[in-house]
Amino acid sequence: MKNIIIRAVLLVFLTCLISTSASCFIFDRPIDHYKKGNEYYSQKQWERAIEEYSRAISLDARQAFFFINRALSYNQIGEYEKAIADCTRAIAMKPNITLAYTTRASAYNEKGLYELAERDSSRAVELNPKFALGYLNRAWASNGMGRYRDAIPDCDTAIKLEPNNATAYMNRAWSYNEMGKYEQAMADCDKTISLDPTLPLGYVNRAWVYNQIGGYESAIEDCNKAIELDPRIASGYVNRAWAQNSRGNYDLSIADCNEAIKLNPELPAAYIQRASSYFEKYPYSHEMPYWDMGMADCNKAIELNPKSSLAYNMRANGYLLKKEYRLAIADATRAIDLQPEFAVPYVTRARAYNDLREYDLAIDDCDSATALNPKLPEAWANRAWAYNGKGDYKHALDDINEAIRLKYDFAWAYYTRALINKNMKLNDNAKSDLELCLEYTTDPKLIEAARFLAGTL
Repeated sequence: MKNIIIRAVLLVFLTCLISTSASCFIFDRPIDHYKKGNEYYSQKQWERAIEEYSRAISLDARQAFFFINRALSYNQIGEYEKAIADCTRAIAMKPNITLAYTTRASAYNEKGLYELAERDSSRAVELNPKFALGYLNRAWASNGMGRYRDAIPDCDTAIKLEPNNATAYMNRAWSYNEMGKYEQAMADCDKTISLDPTLPLGYVNRAWVYNQIGGYESAIEDCNKAIELDPRIASGYVNRAWAQNSRGNYDLSIADCNEAIKLNPELPAAYIQRASSYFEKYPYSHEMPYWDMGMADCNKAIELNPKSSLAYNMRANGYLLKKEYRLAIADATRAIDLQPEFAVPYVTRARAYNDLREYDLAIDDCDSATALNPKLPEAWANRAWAYNGKGDYKHALDDINEAIRLKYDFAWAYYTRALINKNMKLNDNAKSDLELCLEYTTDPKLIEAARFLAGTL
């Protein structure tokens, strides 16, 4: 009887053992974790998707798509280095998978490594000329390098291939925006949102256009919507910071940049925008080393992306604050060399030339800026200043009027027009302009200059 009981117990144990082993064999297969990862990915549960893909890889590291899908998930949470590493492993295994190149291109674009992104995107297009994402990533890279006109044909091709691809319109809007074609940019942003109202970047992109044309309240609303859709979207905080900075809410701008940096410590735009806010605060108070903090942020942005035209341009603005004009010119020139179609650095360099009274050079730079972006009020205002310095009051007045038409609350433009009117012996006009200057500014240095000029009329 005892032997029968022992045999029965052993039989039950072996049955359980076999059952458990079979269960492991059936349910712990790499493909099951891969499929589960795909489910989590479709639900936007990126971290859980990564866990499942990682489990699949730990069981079978020979499948390229396990790495590609994990890379896609890493991109979603801003882990771009890990995404690049996974794509590189996938390409080493299977060098002709289009998605591996487009996924790595997306990561390179996010890091500002646009030349690498362009290379991968071109490879993707070569492998599959009908894959819209290849053209979109190449357009993104072209935009990032300031080659806005090159980006538009790629966006057009993507739209032809996929007429309802919201991202294609979004990238084309970026090109139009930087070229000063704000109406076309806004139309593409609206199209983006109509095609996919759940796409956070669609609202961020439209906020960017609003920031360019002075619609700061609308920019903030769009950024709020983007953040509501995705609280981890760092660019939403950066664009909201831009709007707050433009409204004079520098502390709110800095807070948003801090949040963006917390979400993505490798985002150069967040440091650049925070530097802008620090530089804006610098004239108001010397209790904090705002200038040093701004320059540190510029240097950090350049460290993260040595080819960031925006970062060099912002650092040039910092040098202008300290009247280090030659250093400002050097950085603005570097920005121009990196992105010859980016209008803003020409204006920055023109400001330095104006302060050095090298008016012809300032005019040349403003000519370039207005040709690239005719709706940039600072370009017209700085050329007006240069013409005024040369005694060419007619051209100066024409240019400053255009600057004010483009930006009605441009305090420095009213101050400049007051100077021009004074030189033309139109003192009543100059007084009116100084009143408008004082109405629209809180800058202590500009207030002091306006009051001094008023005392000379």
